[in-house]
Amino acid sequence: MAQRQTVTVLAVEQRQSQNGKAYWRIRTDSGVYFAWSKEIVDQLLAGTTAVVSINGSAEYPRIVAVHEAPAVHEASEPVASAPAIPPAPAGDRERRMLRMSALRAAAEVLHGTGLPAEQVTAYAETLLDWLET
Repeated sequence: MAQRQTVTVLAVEQRQSQNGKAYWRIRTDSGVYFAWSKEIVDQLLAGTTAVVSINGSAEYPRIVAVHEAPAVHEASEPVASAPAIPPAPAGDRERRMLRMSALRAAAEVLHGTGLPAEQVTAYAETLLDWLET
């Protein structure tokens, strides 16, 4: 039976199984999970918080459903695909891409340190400032 849990996504990495099928490794503030559905992964962007259903073994826990639309962390930019937000100018889009790269790099560097998401985000902001100079 699947369990519901609130998770904050730190990073999403696409992988490939031995038989060639795509799957995703999702690092969160509460551990690493896996997903086999692109529709699920499309709702789990780095820096978002969502309520998910988790199923599978202790060794390979799977996210099998997303029950609430992801909430963007206060330090993150709005999701570009949200229907209510008009397309951003190229400069804003580039800044969001840099921000996501900084957050991904921060999450990868600090993975396993046990730091809270706020500190990872602060590190990402420092990295973003450096990338912009």
